[in-house]
Amino acid sequence: MTSIANAPRVGILIGVLVLTAGRGFACTLDPGDILVTDLGRQAVIEIDGRTGQPCVVSAGGFLAIPTGIAVDAAGQILVVDAEAFDGKGGIIRIDPSSGAQHAVSQDGYFVDPQSMAIARNGTIFVADPNAFDGNGGVIAVNPLTGRQKVVASGGTFVQPVGIAIAPGGRLMVTDREVLAVVRVNKATGSQKTLSAAGSFANPIGIVVSAAGEIFVADADAFEQSDGGIIQVDARTGEQRTVASGGSFNSPVALAIAASGKLAVVDYEGLIVVDPATGAQSLVPWSEAFGRPWGITIVP
Repeated sequence: MTSIANAPRVGILIGVLVLTAGRGFACTLDPGDILVTDLGRQAVIEIDGRTGQPCVVSAGGFLAIPTGIAVDAAGQILVVDAEAFDGKGGIIRIDPSSGAQHAVSQDGYFVDPQSMAIARNGTIFVADPNAFDGNGGVIAVNPLTGRQKVVASGGTFVQPVGIAIAPGGRLMVTDREVLAVVRVNKATGSQKTLSAAGSFANPIGIVVSAAGEIFVADADAFEQSDGGIIQVDARTGEQRTVASGGSFNSPVALAIAASGKLAVVDYEGLIVVDPATGAQSLVPWSEAFGRPWGITIVP
């Protein structure tokens, strides 16, 4: 594999806000493939779901500190970058077939956007821990116009960093400062703490299954502060330890595969976790990453 540092430059269409991005070789996204943002390499990297082979989808360009990542209904990759554009961060759309990058939304309410979730109607919901005079909050973005709208700010929030959408449409947000999962009504902005304290020490990543199961990646939980995965009951807020120790160093993000297993991003690489048994397996090609952070699985 050609390293990102030595990747050839690929000529792509230059528009008003479209940039040329570094590419190793052509990437083909298939259902089940894993997409990871890499802070160290300023890139989006694909891990083939069948072979485990890595491929650089796009690097450089607008990407500065790419954190959150998702795939929209059209198969385009959306990335939240905390330092893109003028340093206030924004959302970047990436064409997986060419690596072309296009600015979706920037400035506005953004200060330090960290993660995002896409609703069924295409609306992008972003968690920004430093927006709104440092009180943090959730911002809705129109994917076509880039227009931003305040969903929720202040209240329970101090540093909201992770966001997911539950099957009923409610937003689930992790706040690493108040050590909580907060349920947010995306229509009214009302907040309700679902689960707080307990095993939480630094809850960052969050994902919700189609059945409503909530899983949180906590970078510093448990005795050795190596972090782990915690499941939260959607009705009671009760916490259950899914996995800790083992290969974990600082798990920060996670996604759910079609098999039901969890793909977890850790400072040490990519780890697959069985949510029923807690069994861990390290994904090969961890050396392909500089510092992985965000993750999604191609639907």
